[in-house]
Amino acid sequence: MVNITSIAKELSIPEDELIKESLKAYLQDKLIEIESEIFRIKKKFGVTNIYELNKKAEKGEISEDKAFEDYFLLDNLEAEKEKIEKLLESLNG
Repeated sequence: MVNITSIAKELSIPEDELIKESLKAYLQDKLIEIESEIFRIKKKFGVTNIYELNKKAEKGEISEDKAFEDYFLLDNLEAEKEKIEKLLESLNG
């Protein structure tokens, strides 16, 4: 089994740098996935944020049943995005 120590030695970089860069890459990939899903939901309903989605549902422009699941998914994705952005900021700082 390959471990961090052997990879760091093979790449001639410190283990902590390898770990930090690996975490950054993972978080950046996760952020891209989340942003893609956020974009898909916003495009689906023709909105730019969760508040517009809520207003459209309240006005009856879209079915609340249709938007219900996506509303909560969008809310969770936005929170996850914010969390990952903060983690990336702390890794870059």
